[in-house]
Amino acid sequence: MNLGAVRMWLVRTQLARMWQPWVIILLSAAVAVGIYWQTLHYPFISDDSGYLTDNQKLAGLHLSELWRLFTEPYNDFFEFLPLREFSYWFDIKLFGLNPVAFRLHNIILYLLSLPLVYATTLGLWRYFRPADIASAAWAAAVVTALFALHPALVESVVWISGRKYVLPNLFAMLALWLAVNARREYSLSVPHAIAALLAFAAMMLAKASYVAVAPIIALLWLMFWHDVPAVNRRRAQLLWPLAILFLAGLLVVIFIATSIGREPVYFAVEAVTRSLAVLGWLIRLAVTPESRHYFYPVFEDIYFPAMVALGGAVLIMSTVGLVMLLRKRSLEGFALIAFLLLCIPYMQLLPYAPPSLVSDRFLALATWPIVLLIVALAWRLNAVPRLSLFLMIALLWGFQTLERSHDWRSYETLVDADLRAFPGYSMPAMYKADIQLSQKLIFEAAEAAASITMPEVRNTMIKLVKAHQAVSDSISTGDPRHAMESLVDFAGDLQQFPAQAQWNTSLKVIWRINRKYLEFEWQKLARYFPDDVLVQYNAGASLSSIRK
Repeated sequence: MNLGAVRMWLVRTQLARMWQPWVIILLSAAVAVGIYWQTLHYPFISDDSGYLTDNQKLAGLHLSELWRLFTEPYNDFFEFLPLREFSYWFDIKLFGLNPVAFRLHNIILYLLSLPLVYATTLGLWRYFRPADIASAAWAAAVVTALFALHPALVESVVWISGRKYVLPNLFAMLALWLAVNARREYSLSVPHAIAALLAFAAMMLAKASYVAVAPIIALLWLMFWHDVPAVNRRRAQLLWPLAILFLAGLLVVIFIATSIGREPVYFAVEAVTRSLAVLGWLIRLAVTPESRHYFYPVFEDIYFPAMVALGGAVLIMSTVGLVMLLRKRSLEGFALIAFLLLCIPYMQLLPYAPPSLVSDRFLALATWPIVLLIVALAWRLNAVPRLSLFLMIALLWGFQTLERSHDWRSYETLVDADLRAFPGYSMPAMYKADIQLSQKLIFEAAEAAASITMPEVRNTMIKLVKAHQAVSDSISTGDPRHAMESLVDFAGDLQQFPAQAQWNTSLKVIWRINRKYLEFEWQKLARYFPDDVLVQYNAGASLSSIRK
């Protein structure tokens, strides 16, 4: 064998070793895509109507008017998401309102993020563990594979409305990869730093709650600056971390100015326990293979004190992680801090009223640092137990991803899954009653309302069912008096939010939805009795009060 042949053999061997870790990634991605592929024919669900099917404002936008996406919200929820709206507009113009195209677009965005997860993890591993560079590619491959199979991603990928998470995921990982690769011996690479800022801006225009990526990048750049020998440090390099923090603040101000629906801040112990419980739930959903749901009880959960304690433990461990980073490089410390930072926008520190205080989609990006933490800790084990642990996690998470995907067949299957998991929980029971009322299943809707354990919500939902039935009976008999009495009684319960709604903001969603039901029933009654002065007067007064 001549020297040229030997060199060629060595090159091929090196390339083979370089690409071997990608087999793990490709296998995991293939499994996940195989699962997601089964969901392509699923219909539009829930918020998809406000974002797409009923969004004539976006559908009617012409190519020459696309700049308007960057000036105002283009959805029924008044969310300022110009890049997400552009991606929807693109699908509408090419494929119409075809859920297959929208869901396929989500899957493609999910797949494009995986190489960036690998590359970012690879760079961080090499930086934090220079003595273990040889295993960096394999560790990064395992992180990417487990991330790809994580069941918390199902909601973002399968739900068409989840694009506001898979799209910023792509830009977030791009920004982080550029930020890691900006490191130089004595400074930051200006082209990489500028590109990271641009990717971060694109991410923010897809989802403003991803603002937590800014302090993560700033922390990395500060560490890179601190690594430079004191004699070669230039304070001007500190402008880069300041620049990304300033850009984040500026974009947040723009987002707040173009959005509505903010809730008043509540100062009491419940606000603290709420935030810690949310954090506890997020870490629980990030590390366990338990079944996934659309609504999660937080205050109503029997393990609420345990979730508060778990959230407090995560907060303490993240503080310890920061101390570890200040003393020496620590991949585990960085992962802890990154996870906490990515959870902060969803911890209700600035209150907002979601149907569920915790959702899988909130973990769309936060699963990456927690998987990184698991792999970094497990890498200290010997090869056999380490491999066994990773295989077990992959199988458990993959099974949950498969199981959860089946629940997205319809909105009713989502709600039914939650009712089985959390009997008596307000949110799924309320939505189940709504579905049954639309199907004229009055008795079943009454049963669903009566199953709610929270007394205020239960009583209100029972009155809603009675009012709905009374309106239907009045239309049949031609006598609206009983219907008006039921609607007035129902309205009495909706005059103000319950006291718990100050800290349990999900309760506000129930009251707001019920006010819409009340408005709908009065409109229906007024439409069927146009000549009844008493009906028209009461309907007008009630509708005016609701809208005010």
